[in-house]
Amino acid sequence: MQVPQDGEDLAGQPWYHGLLSRQKAEALLQQDGDFLVRASGSRGGHPVISCRWRGSALHFEVFRVALRPRPGRPTALFQLEDEQFPSMPALVRSYVTGRRPLSQATGAVVSRPVTWQRPLRRSFSEDTLMDGPARTEPLRARKWSNSQPADLAHMGQSREDPTGIGHRPPGSDQGSAGQHGGLIWPGAAHSSPWMSLEVGTARETLALRFCRHETLALAGALAVLGCSGPLEERAAALRGLVELALALRPGAAGDLPGLAAVMGALLMPQVSRLEHTWRQLRRSHTEAALAFEQELKPLMRALDEGAGPCDPGEVALPHVAPMVRLLEGEEVAGPLEESCERLLRTLHGARHMARDAPKFRKVAAQRLRGFRPNPELREALTTGFLRRLLWGSRGAGAPRAERFEKFQRVLGVLSQRLEPDS
Repeated sequence: MQVPQDGEDLAGQPWYHGLLSRQKAEALLQQDGDFLVRASGSRGGHPVISCRWRGSALHFEVFRVALRPRPGRPTALFQLEDEQFPSMPALVRSYVTGRRPLSQATGAVVSRPVTWQRPLRRSFSEDTLMDGPARTEPLRARKWSNSQPADLAHMGQSREDPTGIGHRPPGSDQGSAGQHGGLIWPGAAHSSPWMSLEVGTARETLALRFCRHETLALAGALAVLGCSGPLEERAAALRGLVELALALRPGAAGDLPGLAAVMGALLMPQVSRLEHTWRQLRRSHTEAALAFEQELKPLMRALDEGAGPCDPGEVALPHVAPMVRLLEGEEVAGPLEESCERLLRTLHGARHMARDAPKFRKVAAQRLRGFRPNPELREALTTGFLRRLLWGSRGAGAPRAERFEKFQRVLGVLSQRLEPDS
């Protein structure tokens, strides 16, 4: 299990409200799916997830298990029912993005964080803010879009502002086709039915690609966790995934969605916790272990933060996962200044991806020149086949949250069998 990365501290999360009473928390939860994390005064400051589900306010205490300090391991684990996480933000991300119920008894699913309204500071990017007088009023709570297909074309529209344009500061140009300072306002996509249709189609396409990413990551993790033989066999499986990631990186194949899927498998908690297996990798396959730690992990972190390479000359398929997470309403983690800068980088990168789409196609065609796929393997490479392989014909048609929740439990059991907790 890896130590949480920088920015994983609980106090810096926008959904963490610190010491907050049960009554005040319930007053902030307006509709089903709303949630926040608070410190409970009656529970010695332990973190509690407060949410609204089926019209009722629910509160779930998170158990914190302190660990003896050891290099390469977190100082504590956080747990709701069965699965343990190396940090509170990791736990929240898992339940929100996977649409997993916080408890089997209630079935409560959280999707919209109620953020702590911090005052807006002008220190990080004054030149990127809209022209107008300085404002210090608190940020308004963010409006989240539903992730269902019927709502895909309404991204950026709030209940109070059905136009999707939102409030603009004084002096902004209302007649600029929805653009200002190089960024596209959400309402600009609704200037015509055709553009609305294109936005919806683009989101569905990205959602399908992200589904393939998650499915491939699960398959990669299963390739390691399914190795029930000698320790060296699992280490060799890790080495194979590392070498595959190196072959997919920028400058090589340049398939960044494929790279993200392979890295997703290697960084999955059930795989990361296999200490003996990773130690064997460093002992028997030192070069691969060093490449993973010193090259692949920093590269993946930069790509997820919108700061990684995206030049069509070295990339054939760009990394779209950060943009998909934003479209699906996932909060950008970290302190306010850093999260805003990361959000701007992601949006800026998305515009460049759309602009450079013909260049990416040209690079991909050059990389595939002379390649002749095996017709017998064509079906095995489709997302539908992988879903049926992992979940079966009936399971592939089940709700996404149910599929992934059950499979995560399976991976957790396999991981524990390979290397039980001491």
